[in-house]
Amino acid sequence: MKTKFFFATMLLACASFVVNAQGYKDGIDFYKIGKLDDAKILLEKYLDDAGTNKAEANYYLGEIAYHKGDLALAQSYYDKGIQINPKYGFNYVGKGAVALKKGDVKGAENFFKQGEKCSKKNSKLAIAIANAYYYADANAYAKQIKKQTDNAFKWNPADPDYYIFKGDDLGYKKEWGQAFGQYELAYQNEPNNIESRVKAANVDFFLNPTRAIQGLENLLREVPNNALVQRELAEKYYENNDVAKALENYGKYYDNPNHFAKDEVRYAQLLWMNKENDKAIDICNGLIASDDESNNKFFGYRLKLYSQCAKEDWEGALETGKQFFALPDQYNSLYLASDYSYFATALAQLDRADEAVQAFEKAMTIFPDDKSIRNQLVNIYTKNKEFDKAIKLREDVIASGDYTINDLYNLANAYSRLAENTTDAAVKADAVAKGKKAIEEVIEKQPNEVSNYYMLSRIMNLGETAEFDGTALEAYKKLETAVMANKDNKNANYYLQLCYRYMANYYLKQGQNDLSKTYFTKWLELDPNNEQLRKYVEGLNQPQQ
Repeated sequence: MKTKFFFATMLLACASFVVNAQGYKDGIDFYKIGKLDDAKILLEKYLDDAGTNKAEANYYLGEIAYHKGDLALAQSYYDKGIQINPKYGFNYVGKGAVALKKGDVKGAENFFKQGEKCSKKNSKLAIAIANAYYYADANAYAKQIKKQTDNAFKWNPADPDYYIFKGDDLGYKKEWGQAFGQYELAYQNEPNNIESRVKAANVDFFLNPTRAIQGLENLLREVPNNALVQRELAEKYYENNDVAKALENYGKYYDNPNHFAKDEVRYAQLLWMNKENDKAIDICNGLIASDDESNNKFFGYRLKLYSQCAKEDWEGALETGKQFFALPDQYNSLYLASDYSYFATALAQLDRADEAVQAFEKAMTIFPDDKSIRNQLVNIYTKNKEFDKAIKLREDVIASGDYTINDLYNLANAYSRLAENTTDAAVKADAVAKGKKAIEEVIEKQPNEVSNYYMLSRIMNLGETAEFDGTALEAYKKLETAVMANKDNKNANYYLQLCYRYMANYYLKQGQNDLSKTYFTKWLELDPNNEQLRKYVEGLNQPQQ
């Protein structure tokens, strides 16, 4: 079964629109741009109002059920509409659409004729019949569709519904430019036609985001209190990565008393992104307190946790995190790696390291490839001096084959931390050997990166059985060479001091006093305020008795 363009594409934007002063007609607007669930809410909300055309409202409730595949429910709405007003022809068209779906072509034609008798030469009714054929099978009923659209144009060539139908069809075929042109014709014939202007902006956003946004800005100036347009414009700003304008316009939309709760989630997200955490928390508290059975409560907890962490309200974040992860199992599939990360960070900040590790370890089982979670868990293992666990995580990444140079460097660093902190000579020797292997592979891939040679010298220094025994000598020479080739390195002075300190003491230990003196002097030139070193060098320069 083919689904027409506005159902195939407009449903990509999952958030809802809102109610405005038009009452049930807002529900019709939402239906026309593919927001079925929101349209149903609004139509039902205003169904019993005195100003509601109940035959029309039931027709659109039937259309929603039809497009959701519930033909029995759709039929019941159309029947109610006919009972209320048998002269409102669209409900007969709806019954005809159901008949077509069931394969009853003759029955469908009879219903269409009944509808046409209610309002002869009605272009909008003709387009509704064309849609019924289109949704049933656009190819099989191409002849009937053409007949109805030709009639619509003949009876009223300025009817925007005719051009919208054409635009929807072209959009379904992904002929975006031509679809935009048809929508443009629709609102040129009827400038206040919101459906065509919103659809034009939605299609044009794929082609020219700036122009699409300008179109919605112009429309909002004409209908400043229209929540539908407020929300569409705010979302377009968001999709175009203009967080400031998205936040501003979502704020205006939020102030509209008829906004939907799930759009509060987006508003809270934008507030958090803009570091307006107190406001975000207020919105989240409302979402959490609501009786809404959707996922809004879940998202309220998430964004409240994030906002409290951003404020460094660790106690509050801890309490929110506990409630967040205690939600029913139905939400398990919605948790993100970042949820565990924020919660574990709060635990770590409160010196509840064991619980933080548990949170991170659980996250690792769910998101084994998430580097952020792994790195944070490694940091906690390192802080807790559980170096073997930190190394295991680093080794797993390398073993997977999907690793970066930075992953190799981090593995080398993990081995160096183990070598620094162990008292077991065999463990230390093994860590040095493996760390050396890892950093040498890094150097092979990044031969001009000075910090790699610093890591090599550090690891080799840890491998010495006696201070300045020469094990690290070649590593320090390589570090010196790398620094001299990259003198702009911000740590150049520090690195060279390390090199000259090691070489001076190594050659002194070897009895090569002149060479030792040379390196002590170089060291002093880089550290002229080191009085102890200065006195030592001056002593070396005194004539021997």
